[in-house]
Amino acid sequence: MRQASTDPRFTTHPAPKLYGVESYIAVPLHRKDGSFFGVLCALDPLPANLSEDKLEVFRHLGDLVGHQLEQEDELGRRDAQLLGAHEAAQLREQLIGIVSHDLRNPLNAITLTAATLIRRTDLDDRARRGLSRILESADRANRLIRDLLDFTQARMGKPLPVNPQSVDLHALTQQVVDEVGLATPGRRLDVVCEGDARGTWDPDRIAQVLTNLLTNALQYSPAGTPIRVKTEGQGGKVVLSVCNEGPPIPAQVLPGLFEPMTRGSREGGERRSIGLGLYIVDQIVRAHAGSVEVVSTEGVGTTFRVRLPRGTE
Repeated sequence: MRQASTDPRFTTHPAPKLYGVESYIAVPLHRKDGSFFGVLCALDPLPANLSEDKLEVFRHLGDLVGHQLEQEDELGRRDAQLLGAHEAAQLREQLIGIVSHDLRNPLNAITLTAATLIRRTDLDDRARRGLSRILESADRANRLIRDLLDFTQARMGKPLPVNPQSVDLHALTQQVVDEVGLATPGRRLDVVCEGDARGTWDPDRIAQVLTNLLTNALQYSPAGTPIRVKTEGQGGKVVLSVCNEGPPIPAQVLPGLFEPMTRGSREGGERRSIGLGLYIVDQIVRAHAGSVEVVSTEGVGTTFRVRLPRGTE
């Protein structure tokens, strides 16, 4: 509008007279997604020659203002995300402290007390069985806490700590299988050892891998079927296999099997919960520069195969 007092559209309009405006420019402001924000206005109490080039400059100015508004919105969103990430990191640190200290301490007290009582010679069979169940439950809770701590550390981008030392995987495997067998009476656990299985690994971490694989195999196989464990030296690496005769893992689950909280279903409605165990297995094997794979077929069963380079002895 170049001159409101002579423009037929505004000669009778009360606004120019109320605000003393003769010339007026208005440019709409839009964000990059096209949403309307507002209007950029210029007012002049005197008539103005609003040539097309001046109008074009004002349009560009409106585009710049809209772009700046978009940048400020984006910076605000990023600040909120950074604040949320910082708060989440603090929460994770607090969770680690609670789990590692406040939960482990009472569990250790329970384990120590039950272990002391079970060594008494005046216990009847019922009391001894009860104490055994307490020890088994406390041990299972400690494994869950350990997996949770490892999961949290891995999700925070930190490598799992390992303490490599000289290990005979044959001997370590037999020890772990014996311990798991004591906690699962009635299940058959077969072990086959072939070749030289010595290497440099963290024995506690490798025992954790085997325990998780055995727990998974026992959980997802019929009670009357055996679990077969094999350790085999193959040149510069050692292979650890755990096989069970349970139903095959559903095809839709296999691609994400080593991701945390993976779930699938088989025909008939059975639920299969992977949880954290296999995720921790994968993270520990990676920390040893190794690999893990699974083969699962109908009629044959499921085999988890871990390949570990021997490292430097």
